[in-house]
Amino acid sequence: MKKIKVFVSSVQKELENERLAVTELVSSDPFLDKHLKVILFEQLPASANSSEQAYLDALGGSEIYLGIIGLQYGRKGRDGMSATEREYREALKQKIPTYFFVKGDNTQDKNRDDEMKALFNEIRDEQNGHVYKRFSHYQSLKSAVREVLVSILESKNIFPTQEENEAAIQTIAQASDFDSNLVNAATEDDLQKDLCIKLVSSSSGTPENDITETDVRRILRNRGMLWKDTDTGVMHPTTAGLLLLGKKPEELYPQVRIAANAYGGTERGEPIDRDDIREALPIAIDRTFQFLKRNMKHVPRVIGFKTVEIHEYPYEALREAVVNAVAHRDYNLQGSCVRVEKYANRIEIISPGLPPDPITLRKIQNLNYIACSRNPNLARGLSFFEKIEEQGDGLRRIVRETEKIGLSRPEFRFRDGHFQITFSAPENMDKVKHQGGEPIFEVTDSILSELSNTQKKIIKLIMKHKQTKVPVLAKQLNISDQAVRKALKPLVEEKMLIKKEGKARDTVYSLREELPE
Repeated sequence: MKKIKVFVSSVQKELENERLAVTELVSSDPFLDKHLKVILFEQLPASANSSEQAYLDALGGSEIYLGIIGLQYGRKGRDGMSATEREYREALKQKIPTYFFVKGDNTQDKNRDDEMKALFNEIRDEQNGHVYKRFSHYQSLKSAVREVLVSILESKNIFPTQEENEAAIQTIAQASDFDSNLVNAATEDDLQKDLCIKLVSSSSGTPENDITETDVRRILRNRGMLWKDTDTGVMHPTTAGLLLLGKKPEELYPQVRIAANAYGGTERGEPIDRDDIREALPIAIDRTFQFLKRNMKHVPRVIGFKTVEIHEYPYEALREAVVNAVAHRDYNLQGSCVRVEKYANRIEIISPGLPPDPITLRKIQNLNYIACSRNPNLARGLSFFEKIEEQGDGLRRIVRETEKIGLSRPEFRFRDGHFQITFSAPENMDKVKHQGGEPIFEVTDSILSELSNTQKKIIKLIMKHKQTKVPVLAKQLNISDQAVRKALKPLVEEKMLIKKEGKARDTVYSLREELPE
């Protein structure tokens, strides 16, 4: 379905944060993002037309006009009007539904520019004016704008679910200012180009090779990852942009660190493996996951005519737990980092800060909660890298993926101002289910149809015992050595088996994949 365009009109310099807040609201709210597209003039491609005409061209095709009023009227054009008033009058001319949001209570009205007072008086005229809402801070602006946008969608028979509504309202109420902070100390050159392109491709559905530099800037600004200093024209990242896409995010935010340690026993001691991870979050998540993979058990299991690898812990659940830890942690706790600790009998993933109200430990343990995020831009940005379809359902996925392979349910607990997820190791690896994926070794149906019964039995025995010799096979199959060699020869020629040179009866045969690299 084609998205409905929402045109945002205001004085750009004075209300930069408020303009970004509207884009952040829509981009971080899955329901709104599915149906709406925010249009900010400064994020549009360059136009050959005059700036005044370009503003009006941008307004064309929009179905909703959102005006934000501050203290300043704005620079006047050749017609004596500011861009905001010109856009407003064009919206009236095109009969575009118009909604206004006024910064400050009525005690601030006397401080507005004279031209803005006149425009505001016209807007709020009871006979001919428009409905408007006041706000004091860009967070309260988000609530007011969402209420209007949802009501507009509902008038078009597009309704959010109750859970989508509650999650959005709670996220706005509990969201920290942290991930939307404007970072002056870094520029867009401090971001990794390949990560920027991946995020833009995933969020827009555009192939990576078709994405231009203009696309990257426009979409990253819409996603609350970039902002433009109107005085200098320089593009800077927001905190969310720097943490997700930065070359060295730890230089400004050392708390982005993930401390990964693996211990040989059930208690802390000297680590047998460790990693200090300080990279952009998508890379950090993958590096943390690789750390856990190399420090867990992996055992082969024969299923039919294929050998699969059984992992000690559920891959999907572990990765989701790491994503959850970095996306929803409290970054204002600057002395704390995410900790990932692997023991002989468990894995602990520990995130600074407790879930925001009204999420309680009991609700989490019962999986009976409406998810909300204190870092909505980070969480939404990571969802594009991790291909998460059910945003906000992370803990339920963790439980589901863990129980699916036969392990006990992970433990959720609050610990000294931190949120901890503990995965218990299986008591018996034989009872852990296969997690899918490519088999280590597989004889396909087409190959099986060409094999003799003796060859099938040989392959099954080698899959079970890893390697064997002709006399051993002859004894197990109750046939002659010569019959075994005859059956083995085409298997070696087809490179299904490896023949390790030995002397006559001591020659060893093994599966191709079982050899060391």
